[in-house]
Amino acid sequence: MTISEFLTAVRTPYIDTLARVATQLESHVEPAYRQSDGSLAVEGALGLPCRADVIPMEGITAGQTIQVDSETRLEFEAVTFASGAAEVLLSPFVWDWTPLEVLGLSQEAVSNVCQAWFLKWFDADDENVATEEGLFGVVHFMSELEPTEGGWKVTVDLGSSPVSALEDFLFRILDAGASQVRIG
Repeated sequence: MTISEFLTAVRTPYIDTLARVATQLESHVEPAYRQSDGSLAVEGALGLPCRADVIPMEGITAGQTIQVDSETRLEFEAVTFASGAAEVLLSPFVWDWTPLEVLGLSQEAVSNVCQAWFLKWFDADDENVATEEGLFGVVHFMSELEPTEGGWKVTVDLGSSPVSALEDFLFRILDAGASQVRIG
């Protein structure tokens, strides 16, 4: 099984759940949090924006954020993929709360890659067209970097982003010189 096949198997149950919730009510799907002037609300050292999963437009929950969580987690034995001199360790995880640990890079290098990658897949201008599931192919959230014994850890809500978004992160971080990336 390829890494793309693993990632698709992890992504699919969450996307199915998010799409089901998003289409049950008339709602704003994957809206970005914005300031009163319409600009993106950003926070933290990385200065990143954030998206809600769903905000209903009618009914008793109108205007309230609905958090959609993975209902299942694909269980599998941890797998290691080699990439040049580096390796990627893939353990069970859920698409909407993905722990990523990067070894072998400085905080600045990891921050730069994370920030650039996140902003690319966030779609700050809301230009993405809805997919057949009614979703927008965007990431929702990235935590602040936390130091680990040998590197830096971050948690990402990959939202409705495609598998290629996580693959893009791996390419970027490995190209920056990471010795190991742990997912899950």
